[in-house]
Amino acid sequence: MNSTIAADVVASALQAQSHEGIPFSLELSQDQRDVRDWVHGFAERVVRPAAHEWDEREETPWPLIQEAAKIGLYGYESLAQFWADPSGITLPLVNEELFWGDAGIGMSIMGTTLAVAGIFSAGTPEQLGEWVPECFGTVDEPKVAAFCVSEPDAGSDVGALRTRARYDPGRDEWVLNGQKAWATNGGIAEVHVVVATVDPELGSRGHAAFASVSDVNSSTFAPRRWHSRRNASPLK
Repeated sequence: MNSTIAADVVASALQAQSHEGIPFSLELSQDQRDVRDWVHGFAERVVRPAAHEWDEREETPWPLIQEAAKIGLYGYESLAQFWADPSGITLPLVNEELFWGDAGIGMSIMGTTLAVAGIFSAGTPEQLGEWVPECFGTVDEPKVAAFCVSEPDAGSDVGALRTRARYDPGRDEWVLNGQKAWATNGGIAEVHVVVATVDPELGSRGHAAFASVSDVNSSTFAPRRWHSRRNASPLK
């Protein structure tokens, strides 16, 4: 995927979000109604009929993720368009309709946005152009991404996380050492965005996020944990 094109998409989304003075209203525009109906149709025709099967299989529904990618529902371009809505309503609308179809499949399709948000919050436009397309893969070979923050002893208390990041000048790379838990798409993701402590003395201000292409040879994954009635979306 051309990183320049991805960077242009990100820049357009940022520009759209920069508009100020737009009055808030829950009255949907025609564009928002069109998106809602489009996603609802996908949820009704594709997601709901397959929900029971994938819940029982307790597997990631890759064929459904690919179907979402084929129609433009799964990918960085569509996410940028949803997020760029100045009213802030379109992305919640999309989530609501997908999860109406099935919460597990909906999370499998939208869980990648957690990692994208982690990259978006602190990454440069160049980093977004490089990493965000990696999170989604392609229509022919879709990928997912994981946002890894919580730990066995640091759930909602992110300031207590113990994963450490240390720069190794000899190898010119950052080395992360720690344990993460409850990461949607953890272990199956193409990209893991991991929050770690660079300077423990600074507390939460000493945290940094690291994006890494999966390397199962350097990571150990515990058995998957499954959501109650959301078994098509795994946790690690």
